[in-house]
Amino acid sequence: MKAKWKNWWWYHWWHVLLAVLAVAVILYSFIPGLLEAKPDSSVAVVSFSGLSDESLTMLEERFRSVAEDTNGDGKILVRISIYQVDLSGAANAANYQEAARLDADLVGKLSSVFLIEDQDGFLNNTAVELEQGIACTELPLFEGMELPEGMVISIRSDCGSQADRELYNRILSGH
Repeated sequence: MKAKWKNWWWYHWWHVLLAVLAVAVILYSFIPGLLEAKPDSSVAVVSFSGLSDESLTMLEERFRSVAEDTNGDGKILVRISIYQVDLSGAANAANYQEAARLDADLVGKLSSVFLIEDQDGFLNNTAVELEQGIACTELPLFEGMELPEGMVISIRSDCGSQADRELYNRILSGH
């Protein structure tokens, strides 16, 4: 029996090695995606002047304070996507790249709640319908934050997520 096993191993060791490598590659590819935390809500910040790291940190903390754990994983996670894009039509490579990222978010309906610096430019250059924006300076959630001048918060009219709708309402009410 031992000789039979040695003979089999002699001719098939490379098959075993390839199978082990294939399994390792598959696990390496899929495990990170399976372990990644799923956000409870998604917010897109569309601004041509961007946000400072301090403002982004404060924004994350404040959104987390009004969000709820809607997916039941025990964590409150609000994904904030920053799109530093000039929607007035300025042509440069960086602007095109950011505009493409924003377009992918809009087409994929990844975000429902939007903080927008130039609401008119956003509405004129995208096919997304938003509810009437409310100035961030009027909302208690944004007090003391350095946000770009004229930034408004709004939600998609075709918002499909009840969690995002509830988050938006809590932002407006301040709790």
